[in-house]
Amino acid sequence: MIKNSTRFIEAYNKIEIEMEKRMKMDRHIGFSQRVRRLAGYDPFFKRYRRVLEEFADLRNAIIHERIDGEVIAEPHEKVVLQFEHIAQLLTQPTLIKEKYLRKVDVCFADEKVLDIAKLMISKSFSQIPAYDRTHHFIGMLTTDTMMRFQILNNKSLDGENVSDVLPSGKDVQRVAFLSPEHTLIDVVELFEQAMGKGNKLYVILITKQAKRNHLPLGIITVHELAEIYDQIHE
Repeated sequence: MIKNSTRFIEAYNKIEIEMEKRMKMDRHIGFSQRVRRLAGYDPFFKRYRRVLEEFADLRNAIIHERIDGEVIAEPHEKVVLQFEHIAQLLTQPTLIKEKYLRKVDVCFADEKVLDIAKLMISKSFSQIPAYDRTHHFIGMLTTDTMMRFQILNNKSLDGENVSDVLPSGKDVQRVAFLSPEHTLIDVVELFEQAMGKGNKLYVILITKQAKRNHLPLGIITVHELAEIYDQIHE
């Protein structure tokens, strides 16, 4: 049976190798210092900085504190499983394309709002991405936007195009873009960054190269966050 300390060191080594790949310079600095530097720009290390620094101390105890060659700081199974999971998240991250690519219904600026509203009702949508005919993203058409348009203009939606109604809601729409190659950690980082700034991010559209002028390949809403947290939870 493999000792917990052996498993722990194996996970540590995997993370250390990955850090070396990501840091083109300063490869000779210590583990904790690498973690701190990477945390400045890498979402993964920003999220797991504290626990990685703590595990660096445990690694030093495993390596250096021995009696007659035997490890005296044998880590608990729960700690080892946590560290192995973090190492897997780093070295084999789950990409958006593995989980969240799917057909996304969209609407276009010159389409009638009532036609789109009927589509949204039939599919139980509360929002739908809107594009112009060159496939440039122009906003999210939502049920709230439609209601605001009617109240602000004291008129019905009959005969109105998407482009007529959309401006009524653009001040309350917050959308971000990621490519299929981004990780689930990147998804969580975007939502948390917005929250940290006192904003709300409602939708992440998955497009080729995270561009606004490509039709979506998938969509992630705030409702998927709980599921994503479960997948990356350490």
